Amino acid sequence: MSITWLVDDLVLRHAAAAPDAPAIIDDTTVLTWADLERRSAAIAVAVRAALDGVAPTEHPRVALVGATTADAVAALIGILRAGAKAAPIPAGLTSRELATALDVVRPALVLNDGSRADPVRTAADSDDQPSRPWIRLTAIPATGVRVAARPTRDLALPAVIVLTSGTTGRPKGVVLSGAALAASAGAWMAVLPPATGWALPLGIAHVAGLGAIWRAILQRVPVRILPAADAGALLAALRDPAPGAPALSHVSLVPAQLVRLLDAAGDAPPPQTLRAVPLGGGVVPPALVLRATAAGWPVVPTYGLSECGSGVTALPTAETAAAPYSAGSPLPGFELSIDEPDADGVGEIVVRSPSAFAGYLDEPPRQLGEPVRTGDLGRLDAAGRLVVVDRRTDRIVRGGENIDPCEVEAALTEHPAVADAAVVGQADETLGQVPVAAIVLREGAQDPGDEELAVHVRARLAGFKVPISFARLDALPRTAGSKLRREALRALLTGGRAGELVRPGGDAIGWRLSGDGPRQIVLLHGTLSTAAQLDRFARMLAVRLDATVHALDRRGSGSSRLANPQPLDVAQHVADAIAYLDARGIGSAALVGVSFGGGLALEIAARHPDRASAVVAYEPPYGLVGGPEIRAQFHQLATDVATAYRTGGAPASAETFLRAVAGDEAWDRLPPRSRAFLEAEGDGALADAGLTGLDPEGLARIIAPSLILTGGASDWFYLPIAEALALRVPGARRATLEGLTHTSPITAPADVADAVSAYLQSLEPTA
Repeated sequence: MSITWLVDDLVLRHAAAAPDAPAIIDDTTVLTWADLERRSAAIAVAVRAALDGVAPTEHPRVALVGATTADAVAALIGILRAGAKAAPIPAGLTSRELATALDVVRPALVLNDGSRADPVRTAADSDDQPSRPWIRLTAIPATGVRVAARPTRDLALPAVIVLTSGTTGRPKGVVLSGAALAASAGAWMAVLPPATGWALPLGIAHVAGLGAIWRAILQRVPVRILPAADAGALLAALRDPAPGAPALSHVSLVPAQLVRLLDAAGDAPPPQTLRAVPLGGGVVPPALVLRATAAGWPVVPTYGLSECGSGVTALPTAETAAAPYSAGSPLPGFELSIDEPDADGVGEIVVRSPSAFAGYLDEPPRQLGEPVRTGDLGRLDAAGRLVVVDRRTDRIVRGGENIDPCEVEAALTEHPAVADAAVVGQADETLGQVPVAAIVLREGAQDPGDEELAVHVRARLAGFKVPISFARLDALPRTAGSKLRREALRALLTGGRAGELVRPGGDAIGWRLSGDGPRQIVLLHGTLSTAAQLDRFARMLAVRLDATVHALDRRGSGSSRLANPQPLDVAQHVADAIAYLDARGIGSAALVGVSFGGGLALEIAARHPDRASAVVAYEPPYGLVGGPEIRAQFHQLATDVATAYRTGGAPASAETFLRAVAGDEAWDRLPPRSRAFLEAEGDGALADAGLTGLDPEGLARIIAPSLILTGGASDWFYLPIAEALALRVPGARRATLEGLTHTSPITAPADVADAVSAYLQSLEPTA
């Protein structure tokens, strides 16, 4: 289809061809095509008069502030007719956000629906920004004006500015030309069934809302404006068109809106007049596509972005049942590729599009034909359809609304108790993503609590930008150059399978997750071991107990860095574990420890009784409760390991430790690969060997049910230690697993997992 048309030209033609047919409908107004032509012409005259002295060839910017209404659509067309660029500002912004948006757009004129008169003037006027002229739409006469001669316009010239979140804490202005918007509408016309009317529950500041307006005008069908969050009103409009108007056959939705619509419909089929439901604005959950398809709703999953004037790909409704995971194939005239794919075919999505943007506002223009690097990750399935793996790393798309984490972080750090803050997106079945925050409190500051933090953010930003949770961290994960490492934080806050928790001083605590059940278990490994070595054990516990198992690497072990290798006080390990629970929002958990991890589990339960729901310790080397011979051996071990580390580093430390606790033969018979692994863990041996800070007297404070386990074929000294611990820990139970050794949780985990699971299950109340 030719893209040589201007949207206001089409309105003029439609007004001549079908003057009395409905064009734009809202809850109070019906504008016919003739009404829309007259109203947009009147607004064009007012805009031109207000811009007196600004040459039409300069294509000044005009901000459009207010809710999406029939009059707002007329204003959008009127701004273009006046030879200016339209910048619709999203509704629902706070005064502060509005001021920022206007500062980015720097409009020569502000059109305002009257609801934001004072905030607009306040935002527009500042010491370093001259006052901008502004006009209330309600003050512009609907009739009685002569249509101004329209300046010569070129489709390639900028027409609309769409504000979208950037990476600097300020929105960016995506500049779309008339040609880009027309090309997008034409491409959609080629893949969607013919329309009789468009429902518009998305505002005109949203690129999908603009797209619906352009398509409806191209097809000369009415647009019915509806509240974004009122699924009942949308369902009623789809079932019962406005008097004198044809049925609404098309509606663009974001996933959250479709969820609410299906809920309102009770998953009943849609009216037969509904022909297409383009679905985008974020990663579309496959389960939602299948739900809609099963109910007979003609969903068309899409992938798009503001920089391409809305959609880039579309999945025909006929293919949704077979490929609910896909966003479909490129629209006609569009090209899509995956740049630098990895072994799984996942790489950056790159688009060549006739609807590509002209550039970002006040930045150098893009070159004609230059590809759009989306920053999103995707792959192509066997049929060549796009599968979106992840949206932009930083940007959060909540129910189709873009959230810039930097903006929320800036608001949080304005709270007097917050020293540092970071925000990432968490997957949400209904909204696609929701923001979650991590904060670092100022030294000595009292924790304000989640409710106060939410109120604080809401006073500065729109409601959809308020995080749903606030984790407390002692430090945020940052690079040496202080750049926030969002992937590490995202994994910690949003249920990733592995990641790290940064601690004060720069050390990091690595962690791994197994399972996703409701029971919370913290698994603590032994010396010269790692969380990864206990993977089989962790998975068995997760399955047997329907649990989420959090396996932590102690400082100096596995993935936990140790900037300054040295013997560590147990209190530091305890603080690390409690910080992890706090970051995850876990009140209490069952603590399962192996070897040194068993001793640590007991110390956590003793120092923080309310954080341990149960304790299981397998052969903890808690030498201080043993007899004189055992205590002397552990003291000598600490001295020898420290000396070995000073002379031979981590490999010597590891060898000295294992020879002391398992004998020379155990070290000598190690295969080369195992020996290399243990030598790499020598920092952990140095950190643990001293057993510094153990508090045997404090074990009496443990209130959690506790089980002390030993292996029947293990080293001799674990048995007397276990017996002594059972006497010190109130109510502790003892058990010996015949035939097992000290390494059985790694080498033969099933028997240990059975014993641990049986014990934890025995603690559950019976019906």
